[in-house]
Amino acid sequence: MSQENVDLLVQALALANSGDLEAVADLYHPDVELRDLQHPPDAPEVLKGRAAIVAAWQQWLDSFDNFEIELHDFVDADPWIIGDVSWRATGKGSEASIDWRVAEAYEVMDGKIVRVLAGFANVGEALKAVGLKE
Repeated sequence: MSQENVDLLVQALALANSGDLEAVADLYHPDVELRDLQHPPDAPEVLKGRAAIVAAWQQWLDSFDNFEIELHDFVDADPWIIGDVSWRATGKGSEASIDWRVAEAYEVMDGKIVRVLAGFANVGEALKAVGLKE
């Protein structure tokens, strides 16, 4: 088990919840890649680099109030951390709420998040996608 990797993920989610995008960006490798299997229609499936990820986060923060990501559980499969997470927010001006539960896989190397695979229906699917079994 890599407690450092788990701590990194917990820290990243806490910083995202606080809206501190600069601090979140520092936890990602400069060449990070994020692939979102359930990306919004106006967003690309793959984001490359810190700047692209920060821009996507900013879009979420600009569109939603009460933005929160909750980590329910995780599987530490060094170098991967598979998180069972909920994304919750309220649309600005519309009061429409979202509560979206997904599994996400984070690959960590040298203390930085280098790859994120998001939008899995469950932890088992995320584990399979990174070549592991539940």
